[in-house]
Amino acid sequence: MKMSITRGDVFDYIEQNRDVIRFILLFIGFCTVFYLLFYRFMDYFSFLEDITASVLGFLLSLSGMDVTVNGNNVTLDGLGLRIIDECTAIFGAIVYLSCILAYPTNPGKKVIGIAFGFPALYAINMVRLVVLAVVGVSTPEAFEYVHTYLWQTIFIVFVIIIWLIWLDRVVR
Repeated sequence: MKMSITRGDVFDYIEQNRDVIRFILLFIGFCTVFYLLFYRFMDYFSFLEDITASVLGFLLSLSGMDVTVNGNNVTLDGLGLRIIDECTAIFGAIVYLSCILAYPTNPGKKVIGIAFGFPALYAINMVRLVVLAVVGVSTPEAFEYVHTYLWQTIFIVFVIIIWLIWLDRVVR
């Protein structure tokens, strides 16, 4: 059985899904612009690495660990960690911001989403880094897996969950 798709079918599909298509295109556009801006001006954002390293060092020291922080380098119990831009939650924040800005709602609700979402993502990222440091010290052979696969996936899920919470609690 041969199916034929006409131009009218395509236009009908686009019309029926216009809001979803608009969201996706805006999301891709915002992500592209923000990533390009970040990479163009990334030298100006390097302070985020140092701040993240300092916060991580402080949190780890609360547990009694002997921690040294030097710029974006954190050393504890023989483990050396270098905090790079990917460790600062900036990329998750860009995706989250793009979702917020692309969604069709009023600016006030978008501001609320950004004001609560960014700190939540940063806090989750700090939990991620603390867990990674503990894994690196206690089970070094698992560090790469936990860092590269487990927490990357978990963080993406948290970006989506925080966005969905914003949709549910603020937008609707």
